[in-house]
Amino acid sequence: MQKKLIALAVAAALASPALALADSANITVYGVADADVELVKSDKVAATAPGSRGRVTSNASRLGVKGEENVGNGLTAFFQVETRVNLMGNEFTTTSNAAGGTTQTNLGVFNGMRNSNIGLKSDFGTAFIGNWDTPFKTSHNKLELFDNTSVATNTALLGAGPAKFNLRQNSSVQYWSPVMSGFQVKGAYSTVNATVENPTAGAATNAANNLGTPNLMSLSAAYDQDGIYVALATEQHKNFTSATAVGSPKESANRLVAAYSLDGMQIGLTVEGMKVTNAAGVDTKKNTYALSGKYAMGANNFGLSYTQANDLSVGGVTTVNSGAKQISLRYGYALTKRSEVYGMYTQLANKAAGTYNFVDVAPLASTAGATLSGFGVGVRHSF
Repeated sequence: MQKKLIALAVAAALASPALALADSANITVYGVADADVELVKSDKVAATAPGSRGRVTSNASRLGVKGEENVGNGLTAFFQVETRVNLMGNEFTTTSNAAGGTTQTNLGVFNGMRNSNIGLKSDFGTAFIGNWDTPFKTSHNKLELFDNTSVATNTALLGAGPAKFNLRQNSSVQYWSPVMSGFQVKGAYSTVNATVENPTAGAATNAANNLGTPNLMSLSAAYDQDGIYVALATEQHKNFTSATAVGSPKESANRLVAAYSLDGMQIGLTVEGMKVTNAAGVDTKKNTYALSGKYAMGANNFGLSYTQANDLSVGGVTTVNSGAKQISLRYGYALTKRSEVYGMYTQLANKAAGTYNFVDVAPLASTAGATLSGFGVGVRHSF
């Protein structure tokens, strides 16, 4: 009897991990490790700022956990939790201290919330709440060559300017329709859990400016089938401008994205219009367009993009020489299906009054009219 009890106990101990594994079989751990060594330059900087620097950047390295479960009645519950990863340990936040100087604090390994949500999906579509890229932002992802990060991404000009539209929006509610014959609609709404975008301005300032709760609405409709991709997207913000702005500003943007793919090649076009309207009814407008192409030949991957931001228009009057243009090139060599070594080069040339800068964790302190350039060599691994 004692031997039988011991045998049963051993069998139970061995079965427990298997049962636990079965319970967690719907859980996936995934991520991207991406870092490069860079040299970045600007031909116009403040007197105390360096004109060039070498650095190592983690780009969009990330780690996530996701899972789903059939809950019956044709419904599937799902979740995702994703964080940015600082591979290099060289990212800091700077704050003022009591001595009148500044204190730097290392941001650590996991230093930024990325796409995270919880929701339900069925044959009628997908609905979730969380912190997630807006449909406006993702409408361009099929053409994006640099994962919306690094010095070379054209989101330095596209979706940027008098307002920011490359957003991963918190407090979001999103619905995605099912894909029907290649066609899909996505919608997002967010009401931010704060009275203003910048609550540190103080209650008196906020009251004087009549700023209410910020909110966002983003919509996209896309067709993606047989090598053809076409997307229309629109996004509107209310009270997203700094709390020091007068009145209740509104921001809006519209975007058309088109691409054609065949035999490892893709060519694409993005056309975008942006408008910020202040309380006095004065519009600041900006138009941007981008051309892109990529080609895969065996283990070799080539990419090229050209982006142009036209001069701003304020109240119908052009702000002369306030635009910029950017050209970026990328070459990658696939070591395996998940690992790649790559090189990239970009040049962002502002006109005399342009103030655009790279989109990354440490932009150069350049001044108006600067031409910035960057070169990087890196490694990327996905799992």
